[in-house]
Amino acid sequence: MKIGKLNIRSQVLLAPMAGYTDLPFRLLCKKMGAGIVYTEFVSSEGLIRGSEKTETYLISVDDERPVGVQIFGHNPIAMAEAAKYVEDKFSPDLIDINFGCSVRKVVKKNAGAALLKDLDLLGEIAEKTVKAVSIPVTAKIRAGWTHNKIVAVDVAKILEDKGIKAIAVHPRTASDGFGNTPNLKIIADVKNTVKIPVIGNGDIKNTEDAIKMMDETNCDAVMIGRGAIGNPWIFKNIIDHFAGKETKLPCISDKIEMCIEHINLEISHRGEDFANRIMKKAYGPYFKGFPQAAKLRQKLVLANSVAESLDILYKLKETYSKNFELPI
Repeated sequence: MKIGKLNIRSQVLLAPMAGYTDLPFRLLCKKMGAGIVYTEFVSSEGLIRGSEKTETYLISVDDERPVGVQIFGHNPIAMAEAAKYVEDKFSPDLIDINFGCSVRKVVKKNAGAALLKDLDLLGEIAEKTVKAVSIPVTAKIRAGWTHNKIVAVDVAKILEDKGIKAIAVHPRTASDGFGNTPNLKIIADVKNTVKIPVIGNGDIKNTEDAIKMMDETNCDAVMIGRGAIGNPWIFKNIIDHFAGKETKLPCISDKIEMCIEHINLEISHRGEDFANRIMKKAYGPYFKGFPQAAKLRQKLVLANSVAESLDILYKLKETYSKNFELPI
């Protein structure tokens, strides 16, 4: 798949997720084969104000390329300025515009999915952002604001006309949040309308979900968000399936080792205190289905330091290395 002049080796991409897709997690997903990884989405207003906290989300390394930076906002000029600033200072491979986030703190600023109610403004933001940078600009959208106003096809036409190079479609409305069943026909309708690549997104939790989405929509790639949390192997399994290779679920030791690697990457990235805080929300997803998972999760979450968490995990790894284990 090509996005502009950018060659993407894998059809399985990591979605931008606030609070999750920091540099360490992106590196793990890239290691497992993610074709593109995206930073946590950042505010255009925060970028042009020079917010130090906002900029920490954009730290990148060559090992994760191609990497995209997703920005959100409601002001076309600010969005263009932010995109140019990101390109000049952080040199990502592409810029992505968030027209899909439905969380209250974003839409109350008339950003994210709220722009699906104002297609003229949405088009102006896309146009000015595309003109501001030399790298490809993509966009992520939802089906519409409500079920009474499904606008995905209209939005896709506008975005293609304004120079957007690929569109990721989450086939729920903003009013759905993450409830209700995604309507895959919406992705198929967008794919049948535009010539640029269309990326399917929404509820891909395993290989079977990815196969179903690609078969039913003919989309060019799939984008995985929540399904990758605690499960970076999902990228490799989907890629291996499409390559005709045998897929293998991670065993208990695999999960322990990946979690340890994640902790160490977080320590290298932002220090032990930060690693201890951010990993507390990762332990549950990593060890879901694990024997006595609730007890283990509680011990890890209540640990006072990452050193204590690592000690728990290394002892657990030693225990399972001495015993027969089943995939989980």
